Amino acid sequence: MDIITGYTGSPHVTAEQDRDVNIGIFGAESYVLRTGSRLKAEVSSNNEIKVRDGVIMHQGCAASIKKNTYDSLTIANGSQGMKRVDLIVARYSRDQNTKEESLVLKVIQGTPKESGPAVPGYTTGDIQAGDLIADMPLYQVTLNGLNITEVKQLFATQDSIAELSSNLANIKADLIKANNSLNVIGTEYWSGVKNNYSYSTKETWVNNVSTVTIPAGTYAFTLKAAPCTKGQSYDAFTMGITGINSTRTQNTFYMNFGNGFYPTLTSTCIEKVPAGTYGIAFWSSQPRNVNSIELRAIRIK
Repeated sequence: MDIITGYTGSPHVTAEQDRDVNIGIFGAESYVLRTGSRLKAEVSSNNEIKVRDGVIMHQGCAASIKKNTYDSLTIANGSQGMKRVDLIVARYSRDQNTKEESLVLKVIQGTPKESGPAVPGYTTGDIQAGDLIADMPLYQVTLNGLNITEVKQLFATQDSIAELSSNLANIKADLIKANNSLNVIGTEYWSGVKNNYSYSTKETWVNNVSTVTIPAGTYAFTLKAAPCTKGQSYDAFTMGITGINSTRTQNTFYMNFGNGFYPTLTSTCIEKVPAGTYGIAFWSSQPRNVNSIELRAIRIK
């Protein structure tokens, strides 16, 4: 292993190592970084485009135009009655003999046509694989006759790590906010199954046998219970949810299953409720043992 960011007594850091570090941070693609004027293109005349200061990261290779300066690019004359598309690229090149590398702006001229001119080709290249040329398209320049009519940006910009962290934090906050506001429609809250609950004293309300805690909203409440034995004639078994409706004693929504009930009993009501804990309440004319007690609340608004 070779140290990169450390003093060894002699020059030792290679361009390839430096690019690998940048690729590990920014990725292997090509970007303009969010600094300076971000290589903004300005049409100075029909034969000149100025590219303002900024920094590019081209397959890990960094290059810049100094702050408060620009690179001037010459656009060849257009032709009367003809259309043309040129490309402005950042071209990496390496001399095969001297191994010297450069990264400069270059105009690739297109072919004039009366209509539908093609965008000229460029060399994609792979710098780290050893290719001698690798182009990064920056702008597409359209000429109609003698005039430049459009300069279209082709590159993507890359946020700094601080900006990315801030964006992620904002996205997380927005997701939490959205989740809370929905809270979430369709979410089911459930009390869990309770078996062999003994209702030992007849004609007495027992509240909150199973409970759910829910935020404010409109819910479809479902109650379910299965008495262990069949009821006798004229027996009464009533089940409700505490805290919902005040039509009877115990502030309970009643579900009276009447005489001779059979397992399993299920009933549903829809109510708009404030945030709180709600539970199943029982009233029966006889002592009971009850299985499969559940309270479900599905938010619908």
